Amino acid sequence: MMRGRSLLAITAMVSLLAALAWADLKEGLVGLWLFDEQGGDVIKDSSGKGNDGTLKGGKIKRVKGKFGNALEFPGNNMVYAEIPDASWLDLEKFTLMAWVYSEKITGKWQIVASKENRGPTGRNYGMFLNINTGVLHYSFTRASSWRSYNAKTPLTDGKWHHVAITYDGKSFKAYVDGEVDAETSISEKPDMHDNSIFIGGCPLDGSYALTGMVDEVAVYNRALSEAEIKSAMEGFSKVILGVDPSSKLATTWGELKKR
Repeated sequence: MMRGRSLLAITAMVSLLAALAWADLKEGLVGLWLFDEQGGDVIKDSSGKGNDGTLKGGKIKRVKGKFGNALEFPGNNMVYAEIPDASWLDLEKFTLMAWVYSEKITGKWQIVASKENRGPTGRNYGMFLNINTGVLHYSFTRASSWRSYNAKTPLTDGKWHHVAITYDGKSFKAYVDGEVDAETSISEKPDMHDNSIFIGGCPLDGSYALTGMVDEVAVYNRALSEAEIKSAMEGFSKVILGVDPSSKLATTWGELKKR
């Protein structure tokens, strides 16, 4: 009897700690696209901000992803997902993250996700696969000048990788699979315009098309910690529903807020 009660107490504590961690991941979330729709050209924003996007070009496939469905892009620059601009997506400090799958270097800057304009005057934040090495390339622009950097780990190996970039106004970091892969000290305000967020391709530049898959794109208005990024890697269904697949315990967000 006592052993049973102890196990229940431990399970309850683990569940509560997980719920609190997932609740923290809700803080500052301004855009979240899970791509789990069953069809159509609309991609729903699960952040509660209403930033629904559109699939363009007619050749994007909905395929099995890292979690649920993902979007598969054919490497055509006119085939992409677009999230229209909103004031809460224009950010001085940020986190941008996603899951990406790519099998090869293609001779293009393969865009994962980027709040993008034409030329070096309109990128608020962006992640790409490097044109020559396949490592994570991350950047923003400031006063008509690029602030562009490369991480270290090649990502074009036919495996799913979690990628994230964070900027807190002092340090610009790149994470690969939950670990810091590169870091640069910089204290500048990124350019902010009425740019859309583009995923998998970009009609503004012919060299940005991705050949591969993208899943679970998220944007925050703050720099997440390494621990928070690792928590996000467990799947955003936990953030939205409070569901822990390992324990099969589910709690709605309304219930979480009452605790």
